[in-house]
Amino acid sequence: MVQRFSLGGRTAWLKRYEADSWLRPALVRLWNSLAARLELNALRSPPRHAGEAAKQVESRRIEALRACGAPVPRILGEGPRSLILSDMGPTLAHRLKRLQSANDADILVRATAHAIGELHRHGGYLGQAFARNITVGDHGVGFIDFEEDPSEIMTLPQAQARDWVMFTTGISRYYVGRMDVLSELIREEADGVAPQVALEVHRIARKLSFLERAGRLFGRKLGTMGAAIGAVRKGFAAMAVAALMVDVLSDGDCDMLTAVVEAVRHVAT
Repeated sequence: MVQRFSLGGRTAWLKRYEADSWLRPALVRLWNSLAARLELNALRSPPRHAGEAAKQVESRRIEALRACGAPVPRILGEGPRSLILSDMGPTLAHRLKRLQSANDADILVRATAHAIGELHRHGGYLGQAFARNITVGDHGVGFIDFEEDPSEIMTLPQAQARDWVMFTTGISRYYVGRMDVLSELIREEADGVAPQVALEVHRIARKLSFLERAGRLFGRKLGTMGAAIGAVRKGFAAMAVAALMVDVLSDGDCDMLTAVVEAVRHVAT
């Protein structure tokens, strides 16, 4: 639970870490089972902690991200199972919903993609890289909501690949009919990712390519998700091929759950 209030004349947020209802753990088990079957470890949901444990995870992750140079909230105070966090401005989702110009949306998305790329280049990762967990305030792009830690169940390249897939699919609703533009915006940052990350993103997109096919047949929402997977695949295609060449030569939340389950159900029927 998050509550907004004024602290010293400035906006602050009181975040309480409470246990989830029975439904979320059930959905997480279903999603993780499906992700495991599809060999998509990077898309599995990390353990969801509650109470003091969740508070410690968020506190630790905020400080770790700050050490990577990421713009994250300041911890202004704490109590039993709660933190007081500084305000980071409106979320990317809030901004995108209210923009009237596609060009303005592209500017925000390009800036956000660059901020994620910079975080990755400094060894960081987000985990839930959705527009609702990204802020765009007076001081630029920021990141919020770190109750989960993907590193508990996956490698750093997998966690960073997870960020790109979740970010792209999450903002796809704002690019209906303009997926080629989204693909190009992602490609601008994909050129600078680590080879292992590019390969993992491309592998995920290939595994989920059935959504591209299903989306053409089963409704707008699923179609948007499928198109977003296509944007991810195209955006990372060149870098993934380059990474694969290097490898050969060296001998070296449930937002996606809904779409995937819907796709499987439609295909089955």
